[in-house]
Amino acid sequence: MKVDFNTDADHIDVPINKYGLTGSLFVLFAAFLLGLAFVASPARFVTESYRYNTPQSIFVIGFFIVIVCGPLTAIVFYRIFVMKSGLTVNMDGITNNSYIGSGGFINWNTITRINKEEGDYPISIVVHVNSPDEFIQSQSNMLKRRAAADRYKKYGSPAVINTYSLKCDYDELYWFLTDTLKTYKEAAK
Repeated sequence: MKVDFNTDADHIDVPINKYGLTGSLFVLFAAFLLGLAFVASPARFVTESYRYNTPQSIFVIGFFIVIVCGPLTAIVFYRIFVMKSGLTVNMDGITNNSYIGSGGFINWNTITRINKEEGDYPISIVVHVNSPDEFIQSQSNMLKRRAAADRYKKYGSPAVINTYSLKCDYDELYWFLTDTLKTYKEAAK
C-alpha cells in the first residue's frame, strides 16, 4: 500500500489505519463487557476446577478488567472516530501519535538518525535522538515516560514510530522520513 499522505502547505499527515484498530476496539470492548459481568454477578462464574475460584476473586478480576479495558476502549474509540492523523511531519519536526504510548513531538534538531527495526512485529521505525534521557523526561505522564524508557532499552531510542497502526507503506515512510531529515540537516547548515 502506498503512503496515503494528506498534504497541506506546511505539513504532511499520515492517517491512522482504522481497520487495524477496529479489531482492537472490538476485543477491548468485549473484555470490558466481560469485566462488567464479573463485577455484576461474580457467583455465576465460580467453578470447582480452579483453586482460587471464589466470588471475591472473580469480582477483583472483573474490577481490574473494567479499570484497564474501560479507558483503553475509550482511547481506541477516540483514535478511530475523532483523531485523523497518526503521524504529522512539518518543518519543526515529527508528531508521533501512531499508538497509545507514542512519544508525541520530536524536534528535527534532536534527531541524529532514523533506522528500520524489522526483527519483530509490528515493524517499527526508530528515531534516534541526541539526548534520550531528556526525551524520556519530557513525556507528558508517568505511563508515557515508562513506555519511552522501555523503548530505549529495547531499541536504543525512546522515539519509535509504529508503522502497523499507520495507513502507509513501511519502506516508503522510512525513505520519506530519512530524506526529510537530510533536507532539514542541509538547510540548518
